[in-house]
Amino acid sequence: MLTRKVSSNHRAMDNDTILSDKLDKWNSDLARGLTPNNVILSLYISTGLLENSTVILIYGFKMKGNKEERYFIPFLATADFWASLVCGSFGIALNMMQAQFNNNSLCKAWWFFASYTTFCSIFLLLIIAIHRYLKICRPQRKQMTLKWKRFAMCLVLIIAFALSAPMTYFYGSVSFKNEKENIVGLRCSRLKTTHKLASQIFGGIAVLTIIIVIFSFICLYLRIGYTIIKHFKYSKTQKTYNNTEKPRQNNKRKGVNSCSNGRLRNMDTDLKSLSSNEEVLAASRTGDAKQSVFMTCAKRRKQNRRVVHKITLVFMLITVIFLICYIPKVIIMLLEARNARFWEEFSDSGRAGVLFLYRFFIINNIINPVIYAFMDKKFSRKVKLLCKICS
Repeated sequence: MLTRKVSSNHRAMDNDTILSDKLDKWNSDLARGLTPNNVILSLYISTGLLENSTVILIYGFKMKGNKEERYFIPFLATADFWASLVCGSFGIALNMMQAQFNNNSLCKAWWFFASYTTFCSIFLLLIIAIHRYLKICRPQRKQMTLKWKRFAMCLVLIIAFALSAPMTYFYGSVSFKNEKENIVGLRCSRLKTTHKLASQIFGGIAVLTIIIVIFSFICLYLRIGYTIIKHFKYSKTQKTYNNTEKPRQNNKRKGVNSCSNGRLRNMDTDLKSLSSNEEVLAASRTGDAKQSVFMTCAKRRKQNRRVVHKITLVFMLITVIFLICYIPKVIIMLLEARNARFWEEFSDSGRAGVLFLYRFFIINNIINPVIYAFMDKKFSRKVKLLCKICS
């Protein structure tokens, strides 16, 4: 009797070992097919950390002057820093444990933080778009004060948390079967055991939020773009008008000079009748000072407008890239919500391609510093100076 028990235990252990070996092999095969994806994600992480930390350092501590225009940039870079780190590392972990993601708590935590950092970045871009809209389209009306900017930052953190917290309920380790080998694996994905309607509602809210943000970006920046184009057209027309008016004014002056010598002589006599030469010099200096102040103010206003428009173009470009990066993710999320076996129906190579598109949104978190470098000359100079110091 004892011998039978021992032999049955040995057979059970052998079966467990065989199943474990099969599961290891299956997981290794799935992970091997996603090696190129891991290389790309590693590049995302390293590039995102390096570039965003540079932006935080320069815009947060090195850049002086015009802080109001660049207020949100260090916060956006911080959100992008963590998003590229969390989302990239999470993607690599998912790829390496395609069929052996046994830690349910880690899966939930990773989904939460990946969602939270991503939503923070998205909502910050929306706040920046609203800030740009007020600056460009409604310059005479109330602007975002420091108090409102801080309130907007708190609102971003709260809304991002509210949208990310349900991830811990709807996502976790999910079992799926390999029919060919007759084994069951575990992947970190949307749970099938939760209430289906609630899961669909949550997925719909997440997708709808991204769609609303995308639509808001398009509306705000179309209005901003229209205002900037109209301003440049007006400036060009005004310049042309001034250039054509100058010759006429010069001709008029010539005519006046040729027939008004007597008047000029009278003016000379009036000047001589002043109490002293010091009074003449003082009056002349006062006029020159007023003209100098006027010219300085006009030049400063022109420079400020140029800075505002330049920074607005930077954020418009950032938003266009955001749309390119997030539209594939939104489409895949909609397809995933409709089909519970969405990921299981792909071949290994097909799954790798879809995962690449699904995680393409991380590009949005690492591309922003590149745009700053190309579009913001002051930032570019600071980067070059920092590189010289480091080398």
